[in-house]
Amino acid sequence: MSGNLLRSILRASLRLTLKPMLGPTPAITTQRRLLKLLGVATRVPRDVKVTPRQIGAAPGEVLQPPSPTPGGVILFLHGGGYCVGSLDSHRPLSATLAKASGLPVFALDYRLAPEHPYPAALNDAVSAYRALLDEGHSRIILAGDSAGGGLALATALSLRDASLPPPAALLLVSPWGDLGCGAATMVSNAAADPMLSQASLQRWAAAYVGRVPTDHPLCSPLFADLKGLPPVILQAGSDEILLDDTLRLEKALKQAKVPVTLQVYPGLWHDFHLQAGILDDADQAIGKLAEFACASLTKPAAQRRSA
Repeated sequence: MSGNLLRSILRASLRLTLKPMLGPTPAITTQRRLLKLLGVATRVPRDVKVTPRQIGAAPGEVLQPPSPTPGGVILFLHGGGYCVGSLDSHRPLSATLAKASGLPVFALDYRLAPEHPYPAALNDAVSAYRALLDEGHSRIILAGDSAGGGLALATALSLRDASLPPPAALLLVSPWGDLGCGAATMVSNAAADPMLSQASLQRWAAAYVGRVPTDHPLCSPLFADLKGLPPVILQAGSDEILLDDTLRLEKALKQAKVPVTLQVYPGLWHDFHLQAGILDDADQAIGKLAEFACASLTKPAAQRRSA
């Protein structure tokens, strides 16, 4: 099957199934169950060993590649609007990242809203990072997709402000950086995005922030002071409603003199990386993340920090 035909089939399938399921109407508990089932049904590299374990204050799992590369680990924070998503739904991404990079991936099952609004997820992520430091992991890469991308960025900011050892790099896939949901592509890409809608994002944002303003810099890190962060790679699809979040974040990082690499994939949708093992574009994009991660580990700490 040609790549273009597979793209078309996947796009149509997502539009008919996932977009209504992730809309503003279904109960969040229902969304969680359905996403978990979809995750179980997707492809995961069989030679990646998955082991459940506690990571700081929250449960999680370690994804061990078949041929480990010594020198670093990845802490992965899954997406899902801070309300849905799980280790199961995002294992195709996290496992493929482990195999492509040769690095162990620690995937965190952080607490979700509305039961646990901000700052529960952030506290769990910082706790997990501290736990990895305590275990002797001196070179940790933070990675996340969608809300997990925003959470990874907020985690890096919290670590910086606490004067903790910084991550070696940030791998951010379609990061949700502005919970105000007012960017132009929320409207211009509404028809093209086969996964998300502005209304569903607004619902999840309200559940996550609670009484905190949506522009709080640790909820919407696009509005934070980004100085002093490690190198960042940003990936997004051209057709997603969150595209502007990625483009604005690139601009903000450049203004803060943070080394940043932007990769926008034409004709692809939000978080297409979740179709790893099925869609060649997803495997190739994750391969680029892995290359960036491994390259960041070869640089001295002083070079990994921004000017």
